[in-house]
Amino acid sequence: MAMNGSGKVPARDSPSVARTDFDRARVAHLYRAAIGAYFASPVYVALLALVLWDSNTAGALVAWMAAAAGAVAARYAVHRAYLRSRESDPRVWEGRFALGAFAAGAVWSVAPLVFFPTTPVVGQLAIIFVGGGALIGAAGLYAASRAAFTGFCILPMATTVYALGSQPDFTYRAMAGMLVLFAFILYLVYSQLRRSVLSALRIQLENEALARQLAASESRMRDAIDSSPDGIAVFDGEDRLVVCNAEYAALYAPGQSPESLTGTPFRTIAEAAFDRAEAVPEARARDREGWIRWRIEGHLSGSGALRQFRTRDGRWMQGKSVRTPLGGIVGVFTDISETKRAEAAYRGVLAEENLIFDILPVGIAFVEDRTIVRCNRRLELMLGYGPGELVGQPTRLLYRSGEAWEAVGNDTYERLGEGGIVEYDVQLVRKDGELTWCRSLGRAVDAGNPQASAIFAFADAQESRAAERALRASEEMYRNLVETSNDLIWSLDLEGRWTYLNGSAVRRIWGGEAAEMLGQPFHASLEGAVRERDCAVFRRIFEGQSLHNYETRHLRRDGSPVDLSYNAIPLRNPAGDVVGATGTARDVTDLRQAAAALFENVERLRLAVDAADLYYWEWGVRSDAFTWGRDPSGLLGALPPGGESAADIRRLIHPDDRARYESACASTVETGEPHFCEFRIVASGGEVRWVAARGQLVYGADGAPERVIGVSQDVTERKRQEDEVRYLAYHDTLTGLPNRRLLDDRLRQAVFAAQRRDARLAVMAIDLDHFKAVNDSLGHKAGDAVLREVAARLTGCVRKADTLARQGGDEFVIVIPDLAHEGDCAVVAEKILRTLGPEILVDGRAFSIGASIGISLFPGDAGDGETLLRNADAAMYRAKELGRNNYRYYGR
Repeated sequence: MAMNGSGKVPARDSPSVARTDFDRARVAHLYRAAIGAYFASPVYVALLALVLWDSNTAGALVAWMAAAAGAVAARYAVHRAYLRSRESDPRVWEGRFALGAFAAGAVWSVAPLVFFPTTPVVGQLAIIFVGGGALIGAAGLYAASRAAFTGFCILPMATTVYALGSQPDFTYRAMAGMLVLFAFILYLVYSQLRRSVLSALRIQLENEALARQLAASESRMRDAIDSSPDGIAVFDGEDRLVVCNAEYAALYAPGQSPESLTGTPFRTIAEAAFDRAEAVPEARARDREGWIRWRIEGHLSGSGALRQFRTRDGRWMQGKSVRTPLGGIVGVFTDISETKRAEAAYRGVLAEENLIFDILPVGIAFVEDRTIVRCNRRLELMLGYGPGELVGQPTRLLYRSGEAWEAVGNDTYERLGEGGIVEYDVQLVRKDGELTWCRSLGRAVDAGNPQASAIFAFADAQESRAAERALRASEEMYRNLVETSNDLIWSLDLEGRWTYLNGSAVRRIWGGEAAEMLGQPFHASLEGAVRERDCAVFRRIFEGQSLHNYETRHLRRDGSPVDLSYNAIPLRNPAGDVVGATGTARDVTDLRQAAAALFENVERLRLAVDAADLYYWEWGVRSDAFTWGRDPSGLLGALPPGGESAADIRRLIHPDDRARYESACASTVETGEPHFCEFRIVASGGEVRWVAARGQLVYGADGAPERVIGVSQDVTERKRQEDEVRYLAYHDTLTGLPNRRLLDDRLRQAVFAAQRRDARLAVMAIDLDHFKAVNDSLGHKAGDAVLREVAARLTGCVRKADTLARQGGDEFVIVIPDLAHEGDCAVVAEKILRTLGPEILVDGRAFSIGASIGISLFPGDAGDGETLLRNADAAMYRAKELGRNNYRYYGR
């Protein structure tokens, strides 16, 4: 029976095929049932002739018997011809059978028509009963054919009714009426019997079709197992091997065929695994029986848990056992040696990343769905945990109560959803139960779904919080100690006269007493050069403005200068009117001197930076001027004339990185936090380089951002090495196409996307035909050239949204997402066959390379990527079996 696209048997075949099969079975039943009639009819005729024998009718009876024998002989000849014939149309043979039945009925109609009028009553009854018995028997024998039954019965029934009805006696005519009723009842009985026979035939045909389907399914399952590159074995409910492929046999029974392993208990397989197949760890190798029991228990559980192991020849395998609904177990293992090698390379890169990650001075945590998936050692030390103890733990572990965890989490993720960095203080619980305050900075990887993935940085804020509590506790004491403060605490009235000065500061700053200065104008002690300017500044304070870090110069009693930094605010009465000014002032004379020394140290630092191949720079926040500690042409290339502003520098940054760089600089200016940013610059000659820059904000004397200082370094070579490592991890080195690792990732994403959008996708497995001839003729170097040419041709056959990958050897895979129609796969497959049709020239020789293509569809053929690939491989091998250079859908 035909199979549809999903691999299921239809409930009914197509009308033409089903009708022909049914008619053929019905006619066969008809001929089988009629065999008894060939022998019974002559016997009945002979018996009736004996009853009717009379010297006056002897000749007619002999002739009648001869006619009956001739009719039987003719029907039997037709029957023999039917058995020998191969003619496909069953309706022809039904017609021939019905014609024979009609001839037999005509013979039976002679008895009532010829012998009834001249026969005594006993003979007449014999004619009626024998003829009626023949009609009743026909209802059973000819139930499969309405034409045969009608042809046989019509003449005997009609002549019998006529013979009875033509008699003058009323009894005979009543019997004729009863015979008509008998005919009606006989027809009803025949109709019911016919339905039963036809229903039985239909059931028989359906059972035969199911048996054929079961045999085909078992054949396809064996083909799929044999064609799989993975090792596969199926065990029955008694844990004995039913079927396995060559890969499985080669590992656990080298030298034996898969068929020879049928019936092998799994314990024998486990013993072979310990003795010669698997590299058992040394710690377990001393307990052979214990290891075998462990393998059997894992196998019998059928949980599907993955198990990785090494073989004696050094390969890495990943296996699992899955229990089937019927009670059996399927064991599968896959060679993951390449994956292990890629993992080792990745771990090397990850180790370097972790080294940088762990030396950061703050704790870092990567959180997904409120679970810590990664953190650095600094965070573990802050919270008292050992290495790796926080990984995989829910963030609830760090809070003293579920309510606090919910409140902080809901507020944090709501703010993260607005984009940008979220900063807050939070109290966390250490492993030993103690509470500690941390300053947290968080940012979502995707602001649209912040809970999916976010990064948090934690700085220890315990000391700052303790200082804050201490400050609040000692506030009252501070008021009492103002008089002893080293900073000047002062007040002025609207006329600019001192109304309050703390004594200790006055003595230290001016060398006098506060009482001597109270009531005096504040500008009396100013240096003459700044007096007019300072008076103007303080008038603005009396007008309602505030003043911060304003530096000026006074003269001490001995005439020596002293530099003061003022903070001032208007002093208001309860009505809100300005009645004076108040604030603080600090002696910054030593700071000024230190600044000069700092400048000298900065110059020395610049020399050290140059020696380290770093480029020191300063960006004036207010002027937008950009200055370099040395010529930046070695980093940026030749700058355009006058190109020394920050805007000119930003124009050199690659357009894709410019917004990120500007955001980092703006964040530093706004928050005062240093920034680190890596970006590309496009030099004047068009050369693209990677630059790493660190910047730190410097405030001016007025407390406002003044400039950002930092260093930059050329990291192009490091970036190139990182890109090369990433590329080699996910691409085939020969063709440049995605490799199996990247294919698995993209296929998994395509399946997830198709599930979310209720869409379809296709997986096409492509295996080159006759490729072995290239390697055999010209060697692997020529084969590599052919593979590169094939990859180039296949690339032109797919869309940008599709994935073309090299799975290994001469096998390629195409993933087609968002498939509109299943027929689109056929269009792509035919395009590939046409593209590969032209010959490929290698070292002066031409090769014709075809392809066998298998197609598997989601969700019709499978619901996950691994099964889709396996089904596509099975369909591809089917295409090879059917002649190569074609394509086949899975299950068709």
